[in-house]
Amino acid sequence: MRRATSLASVLTMVVVTLGAVTAPAHAADPLTGRLVDAMGSGPVAGQTVRLRTVTEGGPGVVVDTDVTDAAGTFALHAGPSPDDEYYVQVAPGRFQGGFVGGAPKYVQPSVGYAMTYGAHAALGTIRANPAFIRGVVVDAKTKKPLRGIKVAARSMNDTWQTEGTDTTNRAGVFSITGLECEDDCYLKVSGAAKGYEVGYRACNGAVVATWGDACASPIGAIGKVRLEKD
Repeated sequence: MRRATSLASVLTMVVVTLGAVTAPAHAADPLTGRLVDAMGSGPVAGQTVRLRTVTEGGPGVVVDTDVTDAAGTFALHAGPSPDDEYYVQVAPGRFQGGFVGGAPKYVQPSVGYAMTYGAHAALGTIRANPAFIRGVVVDAKTKKPLRGIKVAARSMNDTWQTEGTDTTNRAGVFSITGLECEDDCYLKVSGAAKGYEVGYRACNGAVVATWGDACASPIGAIGKVRLEKD
């Protein structure tokens, strides 16, 4: 019995020692935050978030990476330098990427608007703008969805740069992703191949002939776009 008791004690000590060795040194107090849709649709899940060092020239190396969960939350560990300041970078995805900053906090498009944070900071809610426009193209008279209509998102600048395109599916739905425009996204709808008009989305959801009569489209879900027969 003495031998059994002695062996059990030794095994207990080994387990405790191994647990102490393998426990992560930075398990407590990570930098945390929660990404939400700036348009109010709820948490942003599946978005990559990075913790980056601060250098004289701006963001430095990435020290940790996480992906937001279903509630939009993330946790980043600073590792061996818990007293330093860090940038929090959100990688582009369904929502626009950039660096966290401002009050209230937003994902800023440029590091020039970013702020730095301590390794154990609780950032709370961070608003992110969608990087997509999703809508439904329908016949203006019948209200039925139209398949095979090309929709392009264009940024209003000197070159009228096209930022993305999509073609409506059988339900009339299009979704243009990877957008960087926010207040100057215009939609060009090309229905000629299906016998419909070509033009730009107006504020009321109709299609007009010129962009001068058009309306900048909000990012995110925009509802119906009504297309007339040509």
